[in-house]
Amino acid sequence: MRDVGFSHLDWNLLRTFVTIAQSNSITDAAQRLHLTQPAVSVSLKRLEEQVGHRLIERSSTMFELTSAGRSLLAEALEITAAVSRLPSCLGEAEKVLTGEATIVMASHITCDEFDAGLAAFHRRHPQVRLTLQVEASREALAMVAARKAEMAVCLIGQRNPQLEYNFLFQEHFGLYCGPTHPFYGRSDLTMADLAGQDSVGYLTERSDQAMRELAALRLRTGLNPVVVGTSHNLEEVKRMVIAGFGIGPLPVHCVEADVLAGRLWRLPPFEGTPRAEIYFVTHPPSLRSRIENELHRAFAEQADKRPPEARVYGQRSATQA
Repeated sequence: MRDVGFSHLDWNLLRTFVTIAQSNSITDAAQRLHLTQPAVSVSLKRLEEQVGHRLIERSSTMFELTSAGRSLLAEALEITAAVSRLPSCLGEAEKVLTGEATIVMASHITCDEFDAGLAAFHRRHPQVRLTLQVEASREALAMVAARKAEMAVCLIGQRNPQLEYNFLFQEHFGLYCGPTHPFYGRSDLTMADLAGQDSVGYLTERSDQAMRELAALRLRTGLNPVVVGTSHNLEEVKRMVIAGFGIGPLPVHCVEADVLAGRLWRLPPFEGTPRAEIYFVTHPPSLRSRIENELHRAFAEQADKRPPEARVYGQRSATQA
């Protein structure tokens, strides 16, 4: 690439380019950046003018980085990684870890290892201010890749080779109804009885590879394909089930207390239920800040206390008691 313009390179343009490169379209990038599509397109054009190369080839059927774009992305990620490490480097020089960290996570993560990891990190580094932010899994991963968060705890669809994935736990889903539903309290039901019933679900069931087992379950049970209520957030899906909107899939171990309290009733099937694997995701060791290293250490230590097969929740082969 030519040197002209690099001494005056606008780093906001570089950050925008990283988000564009990690998105599927200008529209997707605009949503992540909370900007308009024209503004993102103008930023890309300005950056291309500054570096003297076309960075992305795009049309109605194509969206991919050019060779120059791939080279710039690799350098840009290194730069953003170095910038993000500066606060923790200063903290390290003072022998006390300080600063801020964000863990972005799927809704309603229920896992003893996760809670223990948080506690261990805070005991060791009480001066680090931690933010827990709930987002859809795809957005959580994008935020870590773009250096907007230090760690993601979420489901995994398509893997980004620039990130490191560590298995935390596996959860199994069951179908549930609320107290006002005609199926509530009935233990004589089969999957055939569910055919045509209204249902609620998650916005990402069809678009997110990690959630497609739930869409398959909807088809297998014959539930009404027109979903009457959706949300990214597990708590809101549960709220709609309890309110009587329809039948909905929920992680079994997350709603045990609601079943005992009479707010939910488990429906068939009880075997071969959908499952989802939750990972904690960071950058590889060579690209981590000190805070990121300490977060990874805290969660890895807790996860390693039990083998992966012992971190499977909600699996059930018997019928509902």
